Amino acid sequence: METIPVIPDPVSLLASMRAVGYSVEAAIADLVDNSISASAARIDIKYDASDFPFIAILDNGRGMGPAELTNAMRLGSQDPGNERHPDDLGRFGLGLKTASLSQCRCFTVVSKKSGMISARCWDLDTIERLHEWRVVVPDSEQLASLPLMTKLEQCESGTLVVWQDLDRLVAGARNPQQEMTTKLSPLFEHLALVFHRYSAGEGGNTAIEIYVNSRKVPARDPYLRGNSFRQPLEGQVIRHERGDVLVTPVILPPVSHLNADEIEVAGGRDGLRGTQGFYVYRNRRLVIWGTWFRLVPKDEFYKLTRVQVDIPNSFDDLWALDIKKSAAYPPDAIRARLKDLIPHFAGVSRRTITHPGRKTGPKDFTALWQRIEPTHGAFRYEINSEHPAVKALSSRLTPADQGSLQALLGLVGDSLPFESIYADMSSDTHSSNSAGNLAALVEMAEELMTLTGFDVDQVLQIDPLIRYEHLHSKIKAELTIG
Repeated sequence: METIPVIPDPVSLLASMRAVGYSVEAAIADLVDNSISASAARIDIKYDASDFPFIAILDNGRGMGPAELTNAMRLGSQDPGNERHPDDLGRFGLGLKTASLSQCRCFTVVSKKSGMISARCWDLDTIERLHEWRVVVPDSEQLASLPLMTKLEQCESGTLVVWQDLDRLVAGARNPQQEMTTKLSPLFEHLALVFHRYSAGEGGNTAIEIYVNSRKVPARDPYLRGNSFRQPLEGQVIRHERGDVLVTPVILPPVSHLNADEIEVAGGRDGLRGTQGFYVYRNRRLVIWGTWFRLVPKDEFYKLTRVQVDIPNSFDDLWALDIKKSAAYPPDAIRARLKDLIPHFAGVSRRTITHPGRKTGPKDFTALWQRIEPTHGAFRYEINSEHPAVKALSSRLTPADQGSLQALLGLVGDSLPFESIYADMSSDTHSSNSAGNLAALVEMAEELMTLTGFDVDQVLQIDPLIRYEHLHSKIKAELTIG
C-alpha cells in the first residue's frame, strides 16, 4: 500500500487552533493544571498591561530539562490513549499550546531542573516568516527581561510561562489596562472554585497556594461545609471496569440560613437555581458544574442540591472530555445510574425549601399553612384552622364571629400573590420576616403563649417557631430573663 506524507501547514493550523474557544480564565486554569501535575506547592499568576502587556504563570514544581521542555512544546506531546498517573490532570498534550495561543501570539516557557535553566518560545511571527514548525530558543538577554524570571531563578526548580503580544486580550483597546482588568475579572473566582479542593488540602494532601497579582486565591467550597445546616446525604459508588465513580449529594441550607457571602459562594453570578446539579471532578479538579445533564430540568425545589461526582482520568474518553477540560458528558451506563439516584435526594431538597430550618425529616406538628388540592391538577393554600393559635383565638369568639374569622382566613388564602412569591424565592434573596431575628421570634413566642396558654416548650413546637430550632435555647433564655 502506497502512502505519502501530508504535513499540515503551520500557519493555517495554528490559526485554526487559536479558535478552540478558550475563555481567558479557562486558558489560565489549563496552565495551572500543568503546575499541579508537576507537584507544585505554589503557583503565582501575574498580569499587567501598563507598558508591555503580559500574563505570567510561575510554579515551583519539579521543572523540565531541555529535552523534556522541547517535547512539551510539541503539539500533541502525549498520546491521550496512554495510561496516565492517577494524579495527572493532562490528557491530549495540547493544553499548554492551545490555551496559550488562544490568548497571545507569543509565549515563552522557561523551566529550571537540577540547577539548569532551559527556555523555548512559540512565536507566530516567526512561524509566519519561516513557514516551518520551529520554536525559538531565547537568549540570556531575552530571558532576563521576562517578568517573574528572578523569582524562577530563586526557586530550586519550577516552570515559568509568559504570554506576550496579547492580541486576543488587549490589541486595539483604547485603554489596555482597563480592558485586561475587565476580561480577567472572572479569573480569581474561577480559580477559587475550580481548584477549591486543592487549595483546601482535601484528604490530608498538602494545600496548594495560588496567587493572582499577589492576592491569595481562597478555596470556594460550593457545598458550604462550614455551615452546620447543610445536609450531607448518603453517598454512592458506581462501579465500572475503568474505575469507580463516587457520587456525594449535599443539600445546602435554605436561603434564610445563609449569609450574603455564602449565597455568593454557592450561587455566584448564576444564582442558586442556576448552579444546582452535578459537580464533576476529575482528580479533584472541577471540570463542569451546575448541570443535570438533561436528566431532569432545573427546578426551584432542586436549587439547594449539589451532587459531587468524582471520576478518575481513566474515564476521559468515556466522558467525552474536551481539550479545554471544561466540558464532559457521562456515558449511557453511568448516566442511567445517576438518573436513578436523583429521587433519593429530591425529597430532602423539597422539604428543605418547603420547611426551612429543620435538618431532618418533618416532625409531628400542625403547619400554619396547608396545601389543598380541590381537583386533580389544581391546588391552593389556606390557613389551617387546626393550628393551635387559630383554635385558641376561635374558641374565644361567638359562633357568628367564628364564621367571620373563617371567612377572613379564606380571603387571605385566596389572595396569596403566588407569582410574586415565586419570583422572590427564585432570586436567592432573604425575606424580611423573623428568620434569624431573635427579638422578633421572642416577641412571637410571648404572643403565642398569651394566646394559647401554652408554656414555652409547647410554643416552640408550634409553626413557625418550630422552624428555628437553632434559636430555641436563646428564645427560652430571653423569655426567662424577661
